[in-house]
Amino acid sequence: MAREAALPVPIDRRSVTRELRLLLQGVDGLTSEGLSAALQRVAEAATTILQAQGAGVMLADEHEVLRCAAASDPPGHALATAQERLRAGPALDSFATSLPVASRDVTTDGRWPDLRHLVDRAAVRAVLSTPLTLPGDGPIGALNLHSSKARDWDLAEVGATVAYAGVVASLISMALEARLRGALLDKLLDALRATTGRPDPEDG
Repeated sequence: MAREAALPVPIDRRSVTRELRLLLQGVDGLTSEGLSAALQRVAEAATTILQAQGAGVMLADEHEVLRCAAASDPPGHALATAQERLRAGPALDSFATSLPVASRDVTTDGRWPDLRHLVDRAAVRAVLSTPLTLPGDGPIGALNLHSSKARDWDLAEVGATVAYAGVVASLISMALEARLRGALLDKLLDALRATTGRPDPEDG
């Protein structure tokens, strides 16, 4: 049985999103490429694995606002930033409902009438968004796929995208766990130094 990733200390969603922001800024220093670069590779790989024209990853900030974290191409980045700007779109609906949200053609979809004005109509038509959910917690973002032609998304495509989003969420969870364990250790060492009044051996 696979072990579910678990964060080392109980924290609220605002703390999680703050730590995610720090990871994206490369503050972690725990991996050779950092979370931001890893998510970029995730978005690029999604186009091959899920056979989409483009893909993007959006993550929530401390105010529960989705922000573009990575995109496979300029149209994918424009789709994410358009939803970020409008605070409306399939990714936001997916994030809010914790369910996949599909659109046959976002340029004619009445659910988000203003989105058509901010996307590249030649490259972004059909869109599928799936929530990114941490184990035992709610969604922290969404994965976008887009196609250059209007079309329906079949159940197999939705299922594959949900499975891929689970892998992406696990990657983020592991990065968060590593960062939080490091932060917790730093706090414990600070408390120990304050209690004993002794400098850390490495401090000289």
